Amino acid sequence: MRNMSAASFVRTCGLTAFAAITLGAAPALADYKIGIMMPLSGKGASYGQHQEVAMQMALEELKKNAKGEKIETVVYDTRGENAEAISLTRKLISNDKVLAIIGPFFSAECEVAFPIAVQNKTPIVTASSAKPGIAAKNRPYAFRNALSSDQMNGYLLDVWLKRNPVKSVVILTDVKDAFTKVDGTVVFPTELKQKNVQVLDNISYQTGDIDYSAQVTKAKGLNPDGIVVAGLYNEGGNVVREIRKQGMKQPIVGALGMSEPKFLDIAGPAGDGTTVVNPFWPDDPDPKVHAWAVEYEKRAKVAPGNTAALMYDSIMLIKGCIEKSGVTNKPDDLAADRDRIKDCLAQAKGVPGIAGPVTFNADGDAQLLPTVLVAKGGKWQALKN
Repeated sequence: MRNMSAASFVRTCGLTAFAAITLGAAPALADYKIGIMMPLSGKGASYGQHQEVAMQMALEELKKNAKGEKIETVVYDTRGENAEAISLTRKLISNDKVLAIIGPFFSAECEVAFPIAVQNKTPIVTASSAKPGIAAKNRPYAFRNALSSDQMNGYLLDVWLKRNPVKSVVILTDVKDAFTKVDGTVVFPTELKQKNVQVLDNISYQTGDIDYSAQVTKAKGLNPDGIVVAGLYNEGGNVVREIRKQGMKQPIVGALGMSEPKFLDIAGPAGDGTTVVNPFWPDDPDPKVHAWAVEYEKRAKVAPGNTAALMYDSIMLIKGCIEKSGVTNKPDDLAADRDRIKDCLAQAKGVPGIAGPVTFNADGDAQLLPTVLVAKGGKWQALKN
């Protein structure tokens, strides 16, 4: 798979991973097409692979409770690359003629893919992007079934600062990723200023870096009370390891991209105490969430993260709109069907989901309740304000 171009890699309601669903199935099982774009290889592959497990769970649940509308997912691997996101969005709309698209994953991908979907009047829902304003700039067809960082980081810092008497911080920012760059250079600094916390310096690194010793040495020399890491799980995990390796004991708060199980694997014991925020908590005692998380972990051999839960919920949202909005699925009605789904998503109010009830605001952003998590013993544990 990693030697194939993203454009050549497609799973249609799942050859390979979903053979158990489709093997021997009649063509009628592939009636309603939904496009899905994920980073199944390249940067962020762990995110995509976790979302893929959640996607399979959603499809199996839909098959079990089918009311006549059968879903076919056309899945492409963007590798986390903007150019692939552009070409694959066009392919899903014009060649595959999907009713709606879920994805892409990264904020930078969404910034280039969303305008194409809007131009072609096709509903598109990201189940992960957290850069503020992305959906709002691409109304009315673009939606974000995830919390943007400006909806979460203020609450995160309130909880963190309540437990840590921090008056100064150093921010370490991944400036290559669109989401983490905004988080580190705009969102976190704004929130910290409002809370009277001084930012001593903003030290940059880039997605794909493997040596963070120089950045951490610089941060150590500034002797801050606390450290903010605006990064994704891979780089964030390695930055935190380097921080502890150099003997820095200050409390660490991290960006949403670090709130994945993979961060815990990469950071190891050094990650203990790192505080993040997430709209989903796998140990939520709600029976439905608990049962879903147990089944997910059984399949993936790791606890589910935020983006897996949101992928599951996004598929269920679109399927619900297909059922409720009068979609005919006739070729001549494709444009009207896409509009029906778009209008249905815009009107979503308190739709039950694994990550919580979903309501979209006028900007196309989901309104979800954030949960602050702290790493302890290789697991994320919830904190209360």
